[in-house]
Amino acid sequence: MQIEQMQQMVTESGFEFQGTFDPLRLVARDEVRDMCAADKCHSYNKNWACPPGCGEIEDSNEKFKQYASGIVFQTVALMEDEFDFDTTLQTAMTHRERFNSLVDKVRETGLDRETVLLVGSGSCSICPNCTYPDAECRFPDKIFPSMEALGLMVSEVCDIAQIPYYHGPATLAYVSCVLFN
Repeated sequence: MQIEQMQQMVTESGFEFQGTFDPLRLVARDEVRDMCAADKCHSYNKNWACPPGCGEIEDSNEKFKQYASGIVFQTVALMEDEFDFDTTLQTAMTHRERFNSLVDKVRETGLDRETVLLVGSGSCSICPNCTYPDAECRFPDKIFPSMEALGLMVSEVCDIAQIPYYHGPATLAYVSCVLFN
């Protein structure tokens, strides 16, 4: 797939910012996984899209080498203040809807997971109770690990792609990416 085609799909999905990067510059880091292990989101070791269910750091670094191009993209919102929970929830939902739109667009091209790696934001919430680790994922075609779950420092990926990670005071950015051939 041409990078311009994927950029167009990202734009059509409604994301405010996007930037391209070389996946060979990505480095999955143990210290990011250590933040996951602190379990502040309550998904560590409880969800197929989160560590350790999504694979090891070495797996992530090997995955990145399989792709020729990458695009990081963002949904950005202005909050009333740092405690604006309503905007946080609305922005998360908007980002997820946009991400799902991109997933649909990619699937319409006929590309599969061997050709395209879609990386979401946050943990999977499709099922009220994840089957991890007792049984296989019920919806393996709908699950996407987050950038952090793969060990990526999100701000670093934004820097590599030359887009801002921080958009100023009282702003919130949800970030995802896609790697492809």
